[in-house]
Order: sequence, then structure tokens, then C-alpha cells
Amino acid sequence: MDNSQLLIIAWATHRVTQLDRLQRYEDSYAVSQEFCEWTTSVNVYPEGLKAATLQVPTFN
Repeated sequence: MDNSQLLIIAWATHRVTQLDRLQRYEDSYAVSQEFCEWTTSVNVYPEGLKAATLQVPTFN
């Protein structure tokens, strides 16, 4: 598992927890389902993760 995959897992976990605290359960469920699709499709379509990952430039 590379860094981008770990960051996606961390982001999704944090976002679901945050939405649950705000009692925004429909949004939480949507993020959970989207995350599930990302993780289960990696083996079938590995290019999809790279295509769906936002590349943020570094501002130095």
C-alpha cells in the first residue's frame, strides 16, 4: 500500500467520524459507500485510483 492509498483511508475515516459527530448520517453513509467502491475496485481497475486522486501542488 503506498502513501496515496494510506492518505485516502485516513481522510475517509476522519470524514466519516466527523460527519457522524455532526449527526449527518446520510453524508456519512455516502462517504462510506464511496470509500468502499474505491477500495474494492483497486484490484480490478488500479488506474482508477490514480485517476480519482486529486493531485495538489506544493506551494513553497
